[in-house]
Amino acid sequence: MARPTTLLATLLIAALAATASAMPRATRRLLADNVASACQYVTVPQLCTSLAERSGATSFQALTVAAVNEAVSTAEEAKATVDRIIAAPITDEKLKANLGVCLENFGYAVDTLQKAATDLQTGADHSQSVSHISPAITYVGKCNDVFSENPGLVSPVADITSILKKLVSNSLGLAIGVHMQASGN
Repeated sequence: MARPTTLLATLLIAALAATASAMPRATRRLLADNVASACQYVTVPQLCTSLAERSGATSFQALTVAAVNEAVSTAEEAKATVDRIIAAPITDEKLKANLGVCLENFGYAVDTLQKAATDLQTGADHSQSVSHISPAITYVGKCNDVFSENPGLVSPVADITSILKKLVSNSLGLAIGVHMQASGN
């Protein structure tokens, strides 16, 4: 008689284990759906949704941190690209001068975005992270501005600058959302 009871207990434990493991997955999926829904309020929702899926963020805060980190990484990449172009022997002086503006401003963008990421991760006041992300949009835009002031001179970093501007804009939108959420608005 002990065997049917043991079999029944084993089946019951297996059923509970299957249910227990399914619940966290369902909960994670629900959280991921809620995090992804935050992306409807940003400038480029497709970039945000893609980041939400890739990062596995399970909260609005985590998605914002992931967005800012993505922007930092892209700004660092843009800066490295500008460095390589400036160092190339075929780059003329006018292009080097314009790219120097980009290099300087991408550096400023990296600095302010890194401060925002630190703010978000350390629990600093959310308005502080917003105030660090905001100028990054201006810094990135200055690279475009210097080329638009020189007709006929084409920016070799226009593509990465465009992506970076979208990432920073999304980061700002998410950070404002976190700030609004934290303040109960």
